[in-house]
Amino acid sequence: MASPWLGKELPSLKLRAIRETLHLNHHKWKNKPEVFWAHEPMPGDFVIVGQIELSPDDLAATSDSFTGWQSVPIQALLQWRWDHDREALLRDEDRRAADLAESQRQRAAARSEFMRTLTLDLLVDRIWFASWDDVDSNLPLHKCRSLIVNLVNELRAAPKLTLGVVKKHLKQSVMDFNRLNEEHHFISTIEREDLCEAYEQIACAAKFPQVIDQIERWRDW
Repeated sequence: MASPWLGKELPSLKLRAIRETLHLNHHKWKNKPEVFWAHEPMPGDFVIVGQIELSPDDLAATSDSFTGWQSVPIQALLQWRWDHDREALLRDEDRRAADLAESQRQRAAARSEFMRTLTLDLLVDRIWFASWDDVDSNLPLHKCRSLIVNLVNELRAAPKLTLGVVKKHLKQSVMDFNRLNEEHHFISTIEREDLCEAYEQIACAAKFPQVIDQIERWRDW
């Protein structure tokens, strides 16, 4: 369990705040006692002050929550600021939220421009799935790259790109990955996200980005 104590110097074990349990009522918390389980060992930058004999109330405390050790000083500081410096805390949070929203807006605009200017010719020499680890014997990296390269080349070779043509080729490619995954069982979160990103880039390069909405219906991974 966490205490509400804050300070720069090591406290005396006789200090009352050391024996108290931190209760959280900042933001949306409803006077929750900060009593928790932690799986990991205590971090190296934490300092052991000493040992305190547990009271009957301490021994009776229960918890169904798990918390990382680094959350302890963060929650204690947030609660102190909520009690003693709330206006400044809320201003800081509003400023960080505004900065984050602006950063997300800029990233979205940059991604939108990147997708808008993609062409199939620009994707010809792309090395797909560069972050994948082909040491894993279950990961058919060469085959995955070949399927995506073949898709790009087939679209480039099409006499005329229409919605129907792009949809046909993308669906066939997704079906090929369905079969490949049935054989090797290699697609998890990272592979799924990278494959969807590859298909979105190809659909945008073919100038039919709306086709990407069909991927969810076609894929089994």
